[in-house]
Amino acid sequence: MKTDEKESPNPFAGEKATILQETRMFHDPQLNPKKCCRLLTKVMNLLQQGQRFTQKESADLFFGITKLFQNQNQRLRRMVFLLIKAIQVTEAESFMVTNCLTKDMNSKNDFYRANAIRVLSRILDPSMASQLDRYLKTAVVDKSPFVASSALICGMQLMVNAPEVAKRWVNEVTESVSSKHNMVQFHALALLYELKRTDRLALHKVVMNLTKSFMKSTMAECLLIRISARVLKSERGEAVMEKRLMDYLDGCLRHKSEMVMFEAAKAMCELAAVDEAGSGGTTVFGYDMIPAITVHQIFLNSPTPVIRFASIRQLNKLAQQRAHLVARCNADMEPLLADQNRSIATLALTTLLKTGHESSVDRLVKQITSFMTEISDTFKIEVVRAVKQLALTYPNKHKVLMSFLSSNLREEGSAEFKQDIVEALILLVREIPQAKETGLLHLCEFIEDCEYPALCTMILSFLGEHAPATSSPAKFVRFIYNRLILENALVRAAGVDALAKIAFKCPALKRDILVLLESCTTDNDDEVRDRTNVYVEMLERSLEEEGAGAADQQDQLLAGSLDFSVDGLCEILQAHMKANKDAPFDPSVVPSEEAWEAQRLASVSAAAASTKEEGGAAKAAAGPASAGPAASRPSAAVEIVSKVEPLVAAAGISSLGALQHTSRPQQLTESEAEYTVQATKHMFESCIVVDFQITNTLNDQLLENVEVRLGSVDASTWEVVGCVPAESLPFDKPGSAYMLLKKLSDTSGVGAVQGTFSCSLAYTIKEAGDDLGYPDEYPVENLTLTTGDYVSARGLRPGDFKTQWDALGTQGVETAGNFSLSGMKTLEQAVKGLTTKLAMAPCEDSAKVEAGASRHTLLLSGTFAGGVQVLARCVVGMHPQHGCLLKLAVRSRNDQICAVIVGAVE
Repeated sequence: MKTDEKESPNPFAGEKATILQETRMFHDPQLNPKKCCRLLTKVMNLLQQGQRFTQKESADLFFGITKLFQNQNQRLRRMVFLLIKAIQVTEAESFMVTNCLTKDMNSKNDFYRANAIRVLSRILDPSMASQLDRYLKTAVVDKSPFVASSALICGMQLMVNAPEVAKRWVNEVTESVSSKHNMVQFHALALLYELKRTDRLALHKVVMNLTKSFMKSTMAECLLIRISARVLKSERGEAVMEKRLMDYLDGCLRHKSEMVMFEAAKAMCELAAVDEAGSGGTTVFGYDMIPAITVHQIFLNSPTPVIRFASIRQLNKLAQQRAHLVARCNADMEPLLADQNRSIATLALTTLLKTGHESSVDRLVKQITSFMTEISDTFKIEVVRAVKQLALTYPNKHKVLMSFLSSNLREEGSAEFKQDIVEALILLVREIPQAKETGLLHLCEFIEDCEYPALCTMILSFLGEHAPATSSPAKFVRFIYNRLILENALVRAAGVDALAKIAFKCPALKRDILVLLESCTTDNDDEVRDRTNVYVEMLERSLEEEGAGAADQQDQLLAGSLDFSVDGLCEILQAHMKANKDAPFDPSVVPSEEAWEAQRLASVSAAAASTKEEGGAAKAAAGPASAGPAASRPSAAVEIVSKVEPLVAAAGISSLGALQHTSRPQQLTESEAEYTVQATKHMFESCIVVDFQITNTLNDQLLENVEVRLGSVDASTWEVVGCVPAESLPFDKPGSAYMLLKKLSDTSGVGAVQGTFSCSLAYTIKEAGDDLGYPDEYPVENLTLTTGDYVSARGLRPGDFKTQWDALGTQGVETAGNFSLSGMKTLEQAVKGLTTKLAMAPCEDSAKVEAGASRHTLLLSGTFAGGVQVLARCVVGMHPQHGCLLKLAVRSRNDQICAVIVGAVE
């Protein structure tokens, strides 16, 4: 038994120096192919073990290997090919070995020809690729499938290194797609897709032609299905193409090959995820999905484990969007709960949790508990997420499901697993009012024996926020106070915060909690001690001074936010000390956090636009010193002003002022257009500078004096001051033209002037050999200025939205309105549309709509131009008669800004 347990020695192991010394045999005129193969295997073993060769060692080894080309032994030649692909080849060595491989390419031996081509694709220098174009092009249509496939694989590699060479093979590759050999057809289709993928119309033509009938190769058929699905996802609205491809996918569901049937069913399920219009029904792009579900249903009963796994995994993904469709397979999924493969059983369980009915919850929970200990943490996390969704779907079952989650908190598991459970319990407490006390008690039980300080801190913070709203807050005080005695400083500080919050919100408990906090005033940690002393003083004062003044101080203390930016204070103080350190510092010049963030984002956006304009030349010149963040370029606003300085002076404008905000780029052309244009708007107080970033995609044309012309200008609202043209636009070198717009009237009161302008490029075009050129125009899409252009998305940390929303409720203003979103067919569409239209950042993971939900709350945060914080709470719901309805509430410190945001939805 001991002999059997010993590891078998590696027969090809050895010292690098010894093996390299043995390679001298490669120069022996009387080669022994068998010994050479064994030695080459040892060298390969060194490379696979991560051994690095010096430049001299690599060169000596390479020259020795080239000597082996003189021997015609096939096994030896195969090892030579493998080793050449594995070692680093210099440019000079590449030239030498290419000559040797070219001889093999002209050999009558198909084995030599095919492998030589495969090696060439790895070591070929791009500058030499055109010299071998004739050989490779001929090999693509070779009668030997081995040679043809090797040439096609070489072409895929050349698409990365020398794409201009592979693009000359279009006719030959197209011919190979009709090959009678399965692998040749597969590789030809893969290369043809790479050749056509950037040409939208050409790709559509190829796909439309190939989908008229089935292909000989099942692998090629599967690849064609995937390509068709990609085309359908990216191109919507072309009815003829959509009908042809959907007919093709529908036909593939009845193919004789299981692989093709599964690929077609998978494609239909993936398309269902992007077809928002059919999310509530049983169709995808107007086609019935039941046949695809039937295919998966058949595969669930397959005797092959991998087929069952593939099918149940696909149904599990589909259940996120179309749970009602997957529910048809519940009877076939239930037997899989006892599958010997625990991965299949877990996926079946999580799918049933997503599609199950309220009456089956208790039975499913019992089955979950039976095998939670037998699966990995990755699958446990999937189960937790499914249970969370089930509890949100059926709130009446929250006790059973929360009990299951709580029991798993007491079991062994990773930090990520425990965090997912805690986050699930917190979400259920927030979303299900009747689950509040039960959930908080489960969390309290967990922190009694929690080994993760970060989780304990998060729970204590949550208890401080929500315990005061329960029927008996006092029962949670004991759990929190225990943390002050038993835990580390981080947790103790969080416990002090939680107790203070409960005390301030529950006057009846103030005196008792004050006694508990006084015991921490001598804590050995500075942070805990300082926090405790502040809270103790505030509590004592509030007991003495019951009134509005004390309440205001409590609100400010618990708000957790400052009236100014700490980063801004540091930077302004440093500048003050350098400029005039003897003068008194004026604290009023320190901006708020929102204003400072708006200035920073505007500077970053402007710097990015300026960097893009510099083009490829700047990238080449940039060294390590220029690799810093864009934020390190505070002169970005100055650069933009300098670009339009002649226009500012000509218009008699004294100064543009500070850069308030830079909008997201607006695409004015398709990405495949002859000239691509995107517009970035830089907002100043009374003017807007529009940076039109233009790229010439035609390699045989040069554009000069490129300017932008605007039409449909409302003379009562806007004045087009002028345009600074881009002097020259050679091929693929971006350049910018700048337009200065002046605001004449502002009905919003906050500078959010809107407008729509027709837009076109005017330029002088010079073609190859033409020195004079001729004037021309190129129309592009309309330039629009909307409310979203004056807002920058500002993400908040988890849990911060409620705090800041409440703070704006007391210190700011709120504007609300009810709307009907007639263009929105689903909640997902409404959430995405509102986020895009308002240009604000979703908070608290509210961008994700739970599957099957009829109502959703979207929380948005942003900063208005000038640095004013804006928060929005959007409650969207689907009504059978009235469609998608929205209840919108916006809070800010400026009532006019609130009105502008609400008005954007009207």
